[in-house]
Amino acid sequence: MATSKNPAHGRPLFSLVGESSEGGALATSDAVDHIRGGFRWAEVHRYQESFQITDKVFAKIIGVSDRTLTRTRRNKAALDPVASDRFYRTAKVLRLAAGVFEDLARAVSWLQREQPGLDGKIPLTLLDTEPGTHAVETLLTQLEYGVLP
Repeated sequence: MATSKNPAHGRPLFSLVGESSEGGALATSDAVDHIRGGFRWAEVHRYQESFQITDKVFAKIIGVSDRTLTRTRRNKAALDPVASDRFYRTAKVLRLAAGVFEDLARAVSWLQREQPGLDGKIPLTLLDTEPGTHAVETLLTQLEYGVLP
């Protein structure tokens, strides 16, 4: 559960996925503290809604059951550290996609369609594992720099 002693909880969400509010890199210790303290539901929900991720897919990505996700939403509770770590990793990929496509709707569309550079898999369905997340990040970086897979 999140505690009020967690200094990272006062930061805007964008700063928790790799960039400080001043535009510089987020200190690793701040990210670690925030993950360990748990992301608040409001922070998590903002990403889920913005990227139009269904509850079923989102629960799988962060490694919780559908019932746990529903209970977390109903209680507006923080994610546990394991789910927070998965969410942090996922949020970084979502931000990267939005930056690569420079348009949220295009990023959402790309994340929800089969991609040849991922052996025909849907990017969102790969974000539940570290290797899958790495593959999506790699493909997005290739696209950003014009390197076709």
